[in-house]
Amino acid sequence: MTTKTQTRLQSDLLKRLAANDRPTREKGLDSLSTLLSQPEKLDNLDMLKIWKGLYYCMWMADRPKVQESIATKLGQLVESVDEINLMSFIEAFWITICRDWRSIDVLRVDKYYLLIRRVVYYTFKRLYTQDWTGLEAYTVILSEYPLNFTDLKIPDAIKYHIIDIYIDELEKAIEGVEETLPISELMKPFDTTLTKSHNKTVKKRVKEELLTDERLKKWTI
Repeated sequence: MTTKTQTRLQSDLLKRLAANDRPTREKGLDSLSTLLSQPEKLDNLDMLKIWKGLYYCMWMADRPKVQESIATKLGQLVESVDEINLMSFIEAFWITICRDWRSIDVLRVDKYYLLIRRVVYYTFKRLYTQDWTGLEAYTVILSEYPLNFTDLKIPDAIKYHIIDIYIDELEKAIEGVEETLPISELMKPFDTTLTKSHNKTVKKRVKEELLTDERLKKWTI
């Protein structure tokens, strides 16, 4: 990463993302979208800094319509980020969410559920439009972070939420097109759950609510 980009990240952009007023935050998002679209490699620490700013950008969104708008814009960043940074951007999101989840109070938790939903949707959409290039790397990220069922530090609430929304957001992302999908790879993190998790409740949920979903059969025909 160049010194110029590093300066922009540290001194200006991140402050805008976490600003008290909405117009400043949204200008920061526009600037970030432009920055991420550039084919300039950002290191993992930079991505974590970016997502820390985005985490607080979501934190400051205080009304339902504003929260929905910001969650959508944050999810759409997955579409704008250059391929060279895509997986590190997605990984940094999940690291941030898993790390900071327990600090989210009950009044704010719903908007972070919404943010997760949007990021899952736009990730599926991006992968689908690029013929699933990067899917294997993505499922590795899911298995290592939010769907790591052997790491007790990962909140169960995140795991359950992903189980609940995974197929729904996949269906939305492919716009209802009936075609064969790489279901085996898409379901790999959950297959691991059945073999490694000691949580009987979550294993039952994966079996009965996810892996038996009729839409999976349609996409594997």
